[in-house]
Amino acid sequence: MAIQVNSNARDTKESAMIAAEADQSRVEQAAKDQARSDAAEAARRAKLADQARAKQVQAAEDRAERALRKETVSGIEKSVKKMAKKHVRDDVITGGPIISVSCDPVAGGSVEDLDEKTTAFQCFAANKDNKDGTLSGFYYHATMNWGTGSYTYGLGES
Repeated sequence: MAIQVNSNARDTKESAMIAAEADQSRVEQAAKDQARSDAAEAARRAKLADQARAKQVQAAEDRAERALRKETVSGIEKSVKKMAKKHVRDDVITGGPIISVSCDPVAGGSVEDLDEKTTAFQCFAANKDNKDGTLSGFYYHATMNWGTGSYTYGLGES
């Protein structure tokens, strides 16, 4: 019987060692799984942060492009005014001196829509203040190519 007790004790000890190894293996696997999960979560958060930064950069670039487009419209107006003054000097148009020029997008165009590759403008060169809050003058047209940064303009409506 003593041999049986010894054998049972050894079996119990081996069973306990196997159970301990299994527990250790489960703990190690759980730690590996948690590390993988943590790494995946960190990667997901990093990707979201990168996307947020990219959106901020794009928004800043879009604001800068819109500001540049508005400034470009001022340049178009200056060019049209110069042409209109020359037209007055050359008697192409009649009336007093050119008071002001304003250009506005036509046909649903917009300087705000960054998807537009070109924008057509109707420009009004005022040469008479009617003293009733209105101005009289002549129409000019302009077309801006945003891709090349160049524009064309001339007398008359487009």
